Amino acid sequence: MKLFDETHEYGEADSRRTIWHQFGETDDFVNFIFSEPNPEYGSRTVVAADYAPLAKALKELIEADLLPSPENVTSETHWVFYTGVLDGDAIDDKVRFTIYVRLKGSRYDCNINMSDFIFASSFDNVQKIKASLEEYLNGK
Repeated sequence: MKLFDETHEYGEADSRRTIWHQFGETDDFVNFIFSEPNPEYGSRTVVAADYAPLAKALKELIEADLLPSPENVTSETHWVFYTGVLDGDAIDDKVRFTIYVRLKGSRYDCNINMSDFIFASSFDNVQKIKASLEEYLNGK
């Protein structure tokens, strides 16, 4: 579900658009990448999977967002894809697994926000998600 779509000026020739999406627990193309919560800790890990369905789903959302040509030309467009996966960290903060995508020029870049638990338990798989998304979005 699209939450917000905003464009802000950062300079005379620098306007950036940011679009936020929220995925629910039933959005399989995002949530299939997580294990079931660990009964002892409540945290999930990122499982090794084919991340192409996730990349395809995000690309479809991105392409739909780009279809209506914005009134102002933007120098960058950013997407924030929130998931429903919240993990506690070592200092009791809640960290939402979030996927970020930036389009600058014709290049897509990706970053992922994760808890310290996901970093320690699933970093290699998170890096595979990032690489898969960048490869798919950039058409490589």
